[in-house]
Amino acid sequence: MYARMTRFRLKLGTRDKWFRLRDGMAADIHALKGLKHWFTLQGDDEVVVVAIHDSVWSAEAAMPDVLKLWQRIAHLMDDQPSTKFYDVTRFDTIFDNV
Repeated sequence: MYARMTRFRLKLGTRDKWFRLRDGMAADIHALKGLKHWFTLQGDDEVVVVAIHDSVWSAEAAMPDVLKLWQRIAHLMDDQPSTKFYDVTRFDTIFDNV
């Protein structure tokens, strides 16, 4: 598996709008080829989005569609998003043993 982690800051007063837009984009996010899991980490003004892909190839192939999604929320961002990619060396969930 392969992970893409993107961090950005929200403009002051846009947190609620961010939640609505993010939730409204869920179907488009789920449609990204090779995407297995995604979640967001939310601070007061900082957002970290983690996307887990089945491979480095699917993560790279999804980037054009990912950039289109980022464009839909760019007006809420206080800075340019920074993205890093990682090999996933372990991924467990509580549901693995249920």
